[in-house]
This record gives sequence, structure tokens and C-alpha cells, in this order.
Amino acid sequence: MHQRLLFFAYAFILLLTVGSSSFPIGVIYGAPALVPVNEQNEHHVVELNSKMPYIAGFHVNADDLSQRENVNATAVTVSFASTEPFYFPPDSWLGCGMFVQAQDHFFHNVDYGFYMMLVLNSSGSLFVDAGLHQTEEETLPIQTANSSLVYSYTWLIKNVDISTPIKLSQTWLNSNSVRYSISVSGFELVLGDCNVVAMPNCKNIIPKFYVGNVVIDQFPFSRYINYFQFGIVSNKVINDAHWQADIQNPMMLRNKGWAYVEKAWLLEGDHSFLDHDLMWGGTVYPGITVRPYLQQSQSLYEMTFRYTGNESANNMTIWNVPSSGNAQAGYGTENQDLTVASRRLLPIIAVLLGGTMLIPFLLIRRKTIRNIPNRARTSTSH
Repeated sequence: MHQRLLFFAYAFILLLTVGSSSFPIGVIYGAPALVPVNEQNEHHVVELNSKMPYIAGFHVNADDLSQRENVNATAVTVSFASTEPFYFPPDSWLGCGMFVQAQDHFFHNVDYGFYMMLVLNSSGSLFVDAGLHQTEEETLPIQTANSSLVYSYTWLIKNVDISTPIKLSQTWLNSNSVRYSISVSGFELVLGDCNVVAMPNCKNIIPKFYVGNVVIDQFPFSRYINYFQFGIVSNKVINDAHWQADIQNPMMLRNKGWAYVEKAWLLEGDHSFLDHDLMWGGTVYPGITVRPYLQQSQSLYEMTFRYTGNESANNMTIWNVPSSGNAQAGYGTENQDLTVASRRLLPIIAVLLGGTMLIPFLLIRRKTIRNIPNRARTSTSH
């Protein structure tokens, strides 16, 4: 009898303890879950050359920003520590992740912008977004720079606290498909494999991601393409001090294995070029302070984004670790060529230009021929 009373007493105390916990049991012990989101308004598309505020670190291969390479995968670990999303502006969201470029082996002026980011909205919901833009650079007078969204996918993340670090990975599996996956709390979750080559107008894509940099305008313009970027973007400026976004260990999969980004600099959204003309976001993120943290003994490369009202210095060095010698050979400056639209219009334009030049010549020639008999008659009469 006493043993039963003691058992019920222990059970009652346990229930009181559980009931006083500040977290639901499912959040503490439940496995992470992904729910595909189909509502269009829940896709947090990173618009190119938009007014979305953006700030990011970027991978550097050489100090003169003139070397690039291609890799098989990229990854970053992101989280929202010390963040209270209910202070966000209404209907706003904050994204934190990676933004990487790929290229076309047939049209040099056609490029591809891959993004994968963790997204927190003003209601406190956590998402992971993955998408692809195809871009065409400016080829005046034929066309201006433009881009089109190839695909955008969103998953709602359940049973994960927003401060929990989540590793985002995008990997070329073969010559066709990119696999999107996340790692969180010891779980590996595959979001899906996307057959990029099967997408409209993407059959010529090079199945690699590009990292490093290339010069597109020399001093004093000093414009560069920075292929592998990792930072934050939002649809509205979140100008209060109740949030923090952390990025850890930006990495790339070279032929010799995974390697950390050993040299990283900082840029604002108005310099975040993924090709000659188009940018991620497109405008600066005012009032953001970026604090780097490097602990090589723990293999920790970290940068923290917070709103403080102070401006970050452009081209600030985030960290600079002596190279391990694992980098592949650089390519030099970016090549220019015609885009898809330009090539289609080129024959028509060539015919028009040729006709414009040829018609005056033919008219003059015809006039000259008509005058020959008149001159002949004049000569005979004399």
C-alpha cells in the first residue's frame, strides 16, 4: 500500500514538472519534420536586382579577386539565436543562407543563380527555401539584362527551435540533378533531388557550382562577380535589435574533399553581383553590424549579423586563414558572349544592317547605269 502511494506521488510530481516546462514535449523530444508548402505567398523568392535589403560574406580565392573554380557542392550552417520574430514588421521574413552561381557551356552570357536559405517569418514559423534563377546579361542594343525564376520550393520545418543550428547543403549528384538536404539535431533530411537539366532552357548548364571571383570592371569602377555568397536577405528592413542571424562554416566540395572557406570578405547588396549585370537582393541592408569569430582548433568559422544602427564597412575582411593549397587553378577574367535572345535576333539584325548599307549603294549604281546611254548619245551628236 505504501509502495503504491509512493509511486503515485512520484508520478504526480513528474506531471507537475512536465507541466511547468516552458517548451512543449514535442519540440524537445520530437524528430524534425518537413512539410512541403504549396501556397505561393509562402515562397520567399530572392528577387534579383530588387529592393530587397541584402548583406553577405563571400568566398575569396585571391586578393585581386581574379580567380575562380568550380566545385561539386556548397554548404553552410545557419541559425537565429536571441531572436524574437514577433518584433518583425508585419508580413515580413528574414532569410539566412547561401547564394551560388553556375554557368552555361553553350551561351557564355547565360548564368544560373542557386539559393538555399533558412527563413523565419514574423509569426515565428521556420522554413527552408531552395530555388534557381536563370539570368541573361546585357547585350546592347539587342537586349537589357533580365532573369527568370526556374523553380522555387519551400518546406515548413516543425519540431525545431529557431535557435537550433541547421546545416544547409546543395550537391550535384550527377550531370543532371542537384540534391537539397539539411542536417539538424543529428538528423539528416533530404528535401529532394531536382533535375535541373530537364528544366526549360537549362539543358546546357554546367553541372558544377562556381566559387571565387572574377573582375568585370577594373578600377575606378571596381566591379566583381563573387560566385559563392553567404548572408542575409529580407523582404523588409528589420530595424530593431531583437534578432540575430548566425552563419557557421561555409564550405565547398572540391575534388579532394570538403574544404572551409578560408578567406571571406563582406559586401552589401548593391555589389552582390552573380553575373555582369544582376545582383542578389540589389540594395544595402542599413544598420547591420557583422561580427566574425574564428576558432580553428574547433573548426569554427562564424559570422553574426545583428541590427545595431551602425553601417558595416564594405569589403571588410571577415577572416583570412592561410590557404591549405587545396584550391583549383583560376580561370582569369570572365568571358563575354551573346545570350539566347541575342543569338536569335542576330541574323535579323545583320540582314537589316546589311540592307541599310546595301540599298544606298544599289541606288547609286542604278542611277549611274541610267546615265550611261545619255552620255553616249551626247558624245555621238558631237
